[in-house]
Amino acid sequence: MKRKFNFFIVTALVVFFAMAADVFIIWQLNNYETRFLEIYGAEQDGYVKVVLEEINRLGDDATEKDITDIISSLDATASRYWTVSKEDSILFVKSVTETNRYKGFTDGAYYASDSAAAFLNRLGLNQVGHQIIYLNEDRFIASGMIFDWRNQQYRICLLTYDKVILEDNILLECRNSIIIILSLVLALLIILSMVMSKKISGQAARIARQEERVIWQNQQLEQLDEQLKREHAFSASKRVFKHTVLDEFLRTLDERGAHPLHFAVFETETPEARDEFFEHMQVVLDNSALRFSMDDRRVLLIFVRYEKQVSSRIIESLENWEVRGVADLYCEDNTESYQRQFEQFWKAVTGT
Repeated sequence: MKRKFNFFIVTALVVFFAMAADVFIIWQLNNYETRFLEIYGAEQDGYVKVVLEEINRLGDDATEKDITDIISSLDATASRYWTVSKEDSILFVKSVTETNRYKGFTDGAYYASDSAAAFLNRLGLNQVGHQIIYLNEDRFIASGMIFDWRNQQYRICLLTYDKVILEDNILLECRNSIIIILSLVLALLIILSMVMSKKISGQAARIARQEERVIWQNQQLEQLDEQLKREHAFSASKRVFKHTVLDEFLRTLDERGAHPLHFAVFETETPEARDEFFEHMQVVLDNSALRFSMDDRRVLLIFVRYEKQVSSRIIESLENWEVRGVADLYCEDNTESYQRQFEQFWKAVTGT
């Protein structure tokens, strides 16, 4: 059984696919951003090592202020800055002004998020590491390490706001181009699927109508074929019928109210003369004259809807030295059935 094509189901499936593809693309872009930040963090680790080497060059007379002076002299903005802490005390954050705000606070007060705290706890001695952390709902790539100075441990970290990296003109342009192109492709996919689905739905409807028309035409052809068979069956110019089907013909003529009827019985000298007589009647008689072979030599003709003088003249013209007319019966109507009238007529002809 054929399933009907459903335009709305196909369109819904394509829209669902486009939405799923859009979610997958966003997820992949987030993975791309995360991976890019990880690569940037590895580069940032190297910068932390360079700064640590500068600190290690300080002489024995150096103080913690010298360390903070080195850090504060480095390029720093709100989007990229340094932090230095000793044990749990903050020594430097961003700038001198920002540092004064956190005087007396622990570094846990600044790195208050779970990801930032986990980052601090994973820092190793003289081993630079990086991690993506969140501070006040902002995302940073942080690089840091623990170092010894004068038998005390210090933490030094460099934080870079992710938008500084990800919204770089070239990178942002590439990302936006990818999003725009993929969005256009998905939109085009949806539009094309709707157009094609509508077209296929229309074609399916046309095919269904054509199939219905073909079925109707086949039915008409079958009816026409049956009608032609019936007409051919009653075609006197094409066929000679046996006497066994005479009753059926008479009933049919009776039901159709075909009148008048003129019965005429001929007798031939030989069966060969009978066959020649039949061939002759194909030429001189039309479809309104039915021919029946009653036995080897006797022939019955039934003239349907002929005026008596016309059918009588034809009957006389058919007689020759090998064919003679035996008897005829002209029935004006079928008030008494044709079959009954013929039975009486035939009994008179055969003498039974």
